[in-house]
Amino acid sequence: MDSTALVGTWNTLRKSIINSQMSSVIMLAVALYLVATGTFIGASTEVKLFAVTVLVTTGALSLINQFAAIREGSALIKDMKASGSALETAIASSARFVSLTQAAMAVFAAATIVLFVVAIY
Repeated sequence: MDSTALVGTWNTLRKSIINSQMSSVIMLAVALYLVATGTFIGASTEVKLFAVTVLVTTGALSLINQFAAIREGSALIKDMKASGSALETAIASSARFVSLTQAAMAVFAAATIVLFVVAIY
């Protein structure tokens, strides 16, 4: 793959990570609204469990997509490290940040789920 194709693929993968977060963002916004308005106060256990299940499912699917894009991005970074291009060298130096992003996403997802469960129960 030539330099232009590698950078183009990198940009596509970055957009994929961002786009895969949209369903989770929408779901979190709805969940926050429902919690903030007290919708779950009188809700049955079944309704609360359904809300948690929907949030977890949406988040898990989003994380899987993001992790796939990060894995592919990491492979691209390895290919770019051999290049002499300044842009590819700069992108290749972001390998640590890509790994950090993956770890942060997992931690934030777990914290969000726990806080949501605490908020509705």
